[in-house]
Amino acid sequence: MKKGIDAPYALFGMSFVTVLLFLQALRTGHTVLWIFTIILFFSAITYFHTSYFGKYKIIKNAVQQLKIQNTDKILDLGTGHGIVLIEAAQYLEFPGQATGIDIWRNGDQSNNSIEETKSNISKLGYEKVANVATANMLDLPFADNSFDIVTASLAIHNLKSKHERAAALKEATRVLKPNGQLLIIDFSHDREYQVTLTEAKQYNNVQLSKTGYNGWWGGPWMATIVITAQKRK
Repeated sequence: MKKGIDAPYALFGMSFVTVLLFLQALRTGHTVLWIFTIILFFSAITYFHTSYFGKYKIIKNAVQQLKIQNTDKILDLGTGHGIVLIEAAQYLEFPGQATGIDIWRNGDQSNNSIEETKSNISKLGYEKVANVATANMLDLPFADNSFDIVTASLAIHNLKSKHERAAALKEATRVLKPNGQLLIIDFSHDREYQVTLTEAKQYNNVQLSKTGYNGWWGGPWMATIVITAQKRK
């Protein structure tokens, strides 16, 4: 499966500034510059680790906890390269189906395109139980109560306003069946998501958990969280 770096410009920026600081610290010998160089180097390394390795471990574990039934209908919001989609697809048998939607922006993830994700699905032999489409999580082209499970991994934070993020959660809730499962993996707005879902009063068991160093986007100050909830019957 072809991988991509999340928000690649952020990693490039950290790496570029680290090199500049290193050269300046080497030239001047200032202790403060060395400290900042080390911190930024640590941030760049942990960011790369999480984006290229750690998030896959987090997603595998989170999807496993969903206890997917082989005929479930699953929707993955902001699917990107289809990491969650493909992880879920291995539990399915036709007519079970995992559908991934995205607007396919390279700024969100490098090499982000519908063609790349279709290729990933095809290479792993999941064409019968997985598909992708171009759609916006703010206006999902699906009927109410269509899916047994809705997931969103490192996607909702790309919506810049609190109003839009709340709208995305509302849309996810609309298409989720009663008693269906919601899974959100993200690294910011965690309390906001938790409060929004709780105040909507449409969910049971809204739970939030952290993921350790595998989810550090530069350091423990930007850590990946997992939120799970079950829609009321």
